[in-house]
Amino acid sequence: MTKRKSLKWIIWSFVVLIVAAIVLWFIPTPYIVVYPGVTGNLAQMVKVKGGKQNNKGNLYMVAVGIAPVNELTYLGSRLDPNVELLKASYAMGGLSMKQYIQYNVNLMTNSQLSAEVAGERLAGLHAYVKTVPGALVVSVMKNGNAKGKLKPGDLITKIGPYPITSPTQVHGIMQKDFKFGEVVPFTVKYHNQTKVVPIRTMHIPQDTAPAIGVVITALQKPVIPRPVSINSGKIGGPSAGMMFALEVYSQITGTNLAKGRNIAGTGEITPSGKVVEIGGVAQKVITVHRAGATIFLCPKANYAKAEAMNKRKGYGMKIYPVTNLTQALHDLQGSAT
Repeated sequence: MTKRKSLKWIIWSFVVLIVAAIVLWFIPTPYIVVYPGVTGNLAQMVKVKGGKQNNKGNLYMVAVGIAPVNELTYLGSRLDPNVELLKASYAMGGLSMKQYIQYNVNLMTNSQLSAEVAGERLAGLHAYVKTVPGALVVSVMKNGNAKGKLKPGDLITKIGPYPITSPTQVHGIMQKDFKFGEVVPFTVKYHNQTKVVPIRTMHIPQDTAPAIGVVITALQKPVIPRPVSINSGKIGGPSAGMMFALEVYSQITGTNLAKGRNIAGTGEITPSGKVVEIGGVAQKVITVHRAGATIFLCPKANYAKAEAMNKRKGYGMKIYPVTNLTQALHDLQGSAT
């Protein structure tokens, strides 16, 4: 009888734990988790027309994974030294996960355009970026007043009577010339069609100006002598830019930057070749090691955090802190001697 009661108690305890786990799985938290992601072989992702690809060694771009955290996975994430917990409101800027993913797709597109220009400029070609006047909508906040009225891809060319030539103008115009709760006409272009959309302004946390709930950026179009195609698959974000640019340079000049080595790197790139700080660098060090790379290029601003993870894990990886594309090129060429 005692054994039966004991077995019954064990079964019921197990059932209670399962039910509790299911309940906790569906309770969200205000956090997201950043975890080690994937690498991409640049020779397979980047194609320059008439370019020469080298097959001795590999250049990799690196990406992290991002996911929402529920009550069940929160504790595990807190205890896992390989991941990083971030407030979703801070990391995603008020966007839903779906909107954040779309936003990162747009960032990847812009990153590729900048990389094409920077890589061809490094190779000595006359490449540049032409900025289209206006402010490009890249995402619409789910709780913003622009929802259902504007969409990603809309180009704001005028706010009220004021022409918009750059997204940097928008905050100042909204703060100086409009009030909270005021209905403001936005002139928008989409696929060569122009429309005027009235939208009521609102207050958004951490923004001192009247707003409508959109994320905007500049609309830029690259002018490049050598056509380039980049297939990044489902990877988003701007951090592959530096490595895309180095691969473009490699294919145009025929320079084998890898020279039999497995080299990875991360860093947002500007068309002028400046390497900009990115997120998730500690998790990228783990990803790089798993891919078998022994050399890692990262923005100088991220170096301390990357090196700390490298030493904590005992990888023995050589990490180069870079500030621009020319320096990254010299580091790779110098490390091969």
